Amino acid sequence: MDKDINEYVKNEILLHSENGYVTKREGKTLEFKEKFGMSSLPQYAKIMASYANNIGGFIIFGVQDKPRAMVGVNNAFIDFSQEKFTEALNSLFAPEIDWETGLVNRDGKLFGYIYTFESMEKPIIAQKSESSEKINSGDVFYRYKAVSTKIRYAELKKIIDDREKREQERILKLIEAIRNSDTTNLGIVNYNNGHFTTPYGVDVMVDKKLVTRILRKAKYIKSGSFVEDGGQPVLRVTGNIDLADEIPVPDVNVNKAYPYIQKQLYEELGIKKQQLYALIWFLKIKGQRKYHIEITTNTTKTQKFSPYALEYIRETIETHKDDIGWLDNLVVEYNRNRRESI
Repeated sequence: MDKDINEYVKNEILLHSENGYVTKREGKTLEFKEKFGMSSLPQYAKIMASYANNIGGFIIFGVQDKPRAMVGVNNAFIDFSQEKFTEALNSLFAPEIDWETGLVNRDGKLFGYIYTFESMEKPIIAQKSESSEKINSGDVFYRYKAVSTKIRYAELKKIIDDREKREQERILKLIEAIRNSDTTNLGIVNYNNGHFTTPYGVDVMVDKKLVTRILRKAKYIKSGSFVEDGGQPVLRVTGNIDLADEIPVPDVNVNKAYPYIQKQLYEELGIKKQQLYALIWFLKIKGQRKYHIEITTNTTKTQKFSPYALEYIRETIETHKDDIGWLDNLVVEYNRNRRESI
């Protein structure tokens, strides 16, 4: 599904009958709240932790419980501090829960949402007790149908088994890389802290922001085809590789490595939605892990994009800035291609 989160909330979750009642029911990935209040943060945190330990999910604000009348969200949601919310959330649960929030307009009323991503570091565990929601230090919550409750043995075992499997896969990939490399010249780069471990007993610590900046700006050349390029940063690439995947994407927090949804991209670039879609198609960005990843949660697919994608699209627009009508013509070509492919 090629929709951003706002569009999904508006057009999929907030569907309603003629009498104005939401037709969707609460479930594994969905819970409704009539009002938002910071005093209820432990309740929201418990739900969010249970979502993160399963497949992610939404809390929608502005919908009554019974019946599911669309009353609209209160001002407390519109004005709440995300920084304070995050601080309180992180004090209650760890590792960090990844989430997004937003407002959508449906039939003239505003509705708020908090979307929690499935955690890449399960299980999310309570760090301290909270009596109002019966949370004890060490508790692990899980989303079952429409209930957030303490995890059962089967689901906890699956989380542990999946975690062990991922670790084994990482180790096997590392061993394979070592086996296929000249080990006397093999080092390790830690993308999280910018630490380079060299095979010569000299380790280097570099600001990880600088590492990211170099990878983004560097030009890549294959061995044997070097041409002096006026002092531009250059990384030498050997072997037969696909230069579409020039920059390796480490196993990192997905929401941080791919921070943009499509709405954020076209707003950041100052272009129209269709123009962004056309550029993504033209540049063949989708499917390249350097630029794009698709997040699947239950029946929902969300397209997420990296800072590299934003920079790539921006540079393309800049390149064609003097070509009047180029972007509009690209949209026409993109729409024609879509029609022909149906």
